[in-house]
Amino acid sequence: MKPNLSNITFSSYLVNILKSNNIKDVCICPGSRNTPLSISFLNESFFNCRSHIDERSAGFFSLGIAKKTKKASIIITTSGTAVANLLPATIEADLSTTPLIIISADRPKHLHNTGENQTINQNNILNNFVRESIHIEVSSINPKIIFQEIQNSIEKSNGIKGKNPPGPIHINIAFDEPLVDELINNKIRINKSKYAIQSTQFNIPNCNRPIIVCGKIEDEFTVNQIISLSEKINAPILADPCSNLRYHKKHPNILSFYNFFINKIKPYPDLVIRFGKKPVSKKLNNFLKKIKNKIILLTKYNGYNDDAKSIFISDFKNIKINNKSNDSWINKIQNLEESISNKIQPYLNKKYFYEGNIIYHCLEQFEDNHNLFIGNSLPIRNLENFCPNINKKINIHSNRGASGIDGLIATAIGTTCNDKKTKTTLIIGDISFFYDSNSLLIANKYKLNINIIILNNNGGQIFNKLPYAKNNIKDFEEFWITPIDLDIKQISKLYNANYFCLNSIQNIQKKLTKIINKSGINIIEIPCSPNTTFDIDRIIE
Repeated sequence: MKPNLSNITFSSYLVNILKSNNIKDVCICPGSRNTPLSISFLNESFFNCRSHIDERSAGFFSLGIAKKTKKASIIITTSGTAVANLLPATIEADLSTTPLIIISADRPKHLHNTGENQTINQNNILNNFVRESIHIEVSSINPKIIFQEIQNSIEKSNGIKGKNPPGPIHINIAFDEPLVDELINNKIRINKSKYAIQSTQFNIPNCNRPIIVCGKIEDEFTVNQIISLSEKINAPILADPCSNLRYHKKHPNILSFYNFFINKIKPYPDLVIRFGKKPVSKKLNNFLKKIKNKIILLTKYNGYNDDAKSIFISDFKNIKINNKSNDSWINKIQNLEESISNKIQPYLNKKYFYEGNIIYHCLEQFEDNHNLFIGNSLPIRNLENFCPNINKKINIHSNRGASGIDGLIATAIGTTCNDKKTKTTLIIGDISFFYDSNSLLIANKYKLNINIIILNNNGGQIFNKLPYAKNNIKDFEEFWITPIDLDIKQISKLYNANYFCLNSIQNIQKKLTKIINKSGINIIEIPCSPNTTFDIDRIIE
């Protein structure tokens, strides 16, 4: 075989490697320089190819597919600023440990720094946020070596147990002209790695006051495994709303109102077992900082982006339990939970119209196995504060890696595209909706089903809750709250979406179930006055 390949031949080999790894979902952004890639993917019926004009939202769309399927998805772009637009989704994929394969086309090296149109230095452009970055000059490669490197990087994207968790990789490919050339069929042998995972045993140390803290777990451990461990050591579970424990099944050990009693726990726990990412709650994280040397993180990977002592566990059978704490400890924590619940429950009825109660009643209308994508800023915090453990299975998705508001609609739409039977609802604020409304293009184009509940409180009201909001800062509303005077109903028409407005808890109870069962894009605006607040601190004193 010649030491280099034609553009089409190279692209065909790359497509076959991805096919051999059973990676099916591809989002192709338009462009000329990526034509060899686009042709090769489109000629292979194995792949689910979708087109989207906006690279930023296409990246988040691909991210959403990967979050739902737990498998890598592919995003393809042309050269220049196109690939730069993938940075936000790449960061989220990195920090949320989601597999993503970014393939960008580039100009060949001899055109760089010459003033050539649409040519920038793309090599390592995403380097701080990818598991691996590969730059390829198609005209001068050793095919066997480079395709083995690609295979190894795909394995890193999918995650290697005991080593790196899943995450994004970047393959940057420089194509010279003519872009469309001759296909030469040859075969290249690629070896898939076999990683030996050494089984390790972990002995849970003797403890009298254990607590389990669960953040976003992804697919490392099951709900039943964590609950079983909780029962064996008599440890309460502080279940983050994104953990997929809180909205799975009702259990006395699963606690939800920890935000309001965490600082009342005395003496401190003498062992904290964590699962998954760090929790959303700032109060809980601050509490954990006080007992940092008592925390262990059980994981199948390496504790990526975490300062806890990580313990690799390949199987729950390898956890050895030496003792069980007495009932008085867990009863004490459960009593704190019950006390807060008794104070909050009277305010979770149709009389009170505030954002926490709105989200609570939205969840009440969801059926089992409903997919909820929860937005950042206030929605995730209201979900945490006001929506306790319920005996209903709701699958929670979020972008809590970097916790940005960019790409929330695109990511939510991505989670729906391969699952047309299960209903999916996104709950976001108005700023998040306006920011990413362009992503509705892809839902409209491919006739995807998505419900979007917009809590319209006229701006980023979370900033009003921060300490410096009371400092009489000049132009605080214009530069922090940033209210946007746009008509959501008119935006809905632009994207052929169904529009609804619900302005009371009674309306949510009577109408929401019927609305979210409709096909297509359903946009549900719920106006919430920024002055409609709920003084929960006063209630729980």
